[in-house]
Amino acid sequence: MDLPTPAEIISLRVKGRGVWKWLVVFSVLAATILAGRIYSSQSTQGFRERKKSVDSKVRILREIGNSFESSELKKDLQKIENYSADLNSASKAGSIQEKTDSLALLERALPESMKRWSEFAETSSDKLLQHVAKESRFLKMESEDRHPLTAKEEEKANDYFRMAREEWLSGNKFRRDGNHLYALVLYKRSLKYSLSSLKVSKLPYPEEYRKAADRLIK
Repeated sequence: MDLPTPAEIISLRVKGRGVWKWLVVFSVLAATILAGRIYSSQSTQGFRERKKSVDSKVRILREIGNSFESSELKKDLQKIENYSADLNSASKAGSIQEKTDSLALLERALPESMKRWSEFAETSSDKLLQHVAKESRFLKMESEDRHPLTAKEEEKANDYFRMAREEWLSGNKFRRDGNHLYALVLYKRSLKYSLSSLKVSKLPYPEEYRKAADRLIK
């Protein structure tokens, strides 16, 4: 068997280096494509999670906002609704940049709005609690003919009032801690329980809470 000449050995080495060079190039390309797909997937998941978060905040603002008449806060809610509509539109047909920009705009606007709304909800739920407490005292002083309540109904009304107060106190704690989303959820529950206490006690809702009663009491 003839041994390869020096020229042939050099040729083989050059060809070998060429093969390895292409293998390296293809490996880098494959890794880049894979990394891009992973990043795109993570970005999509991140966008969805962030959108889910802002959607939940907009939802609670809408529930509270549509339960009361406040021209100032209505304007604030309308601004949030407009940002939310832009985000939903971008999510369906917008570019990645449009989605990112619209999401960031809503995320920046929500904290101040939620703070204002939690302050409003705290005052509203506190005012209703005081009304229920006062009306309950008057109810006990009136004759049974005017407001006939069974022992079970009276106990249920008292339970609703107790739960309303507990939710209001918990809401205050979360609001002080800066968690305005959960504070709003708790204030909403407080309002619902106070209104339920009035309903069980067969007492009328205050005029300014009638709209809230229509939405919160089923």
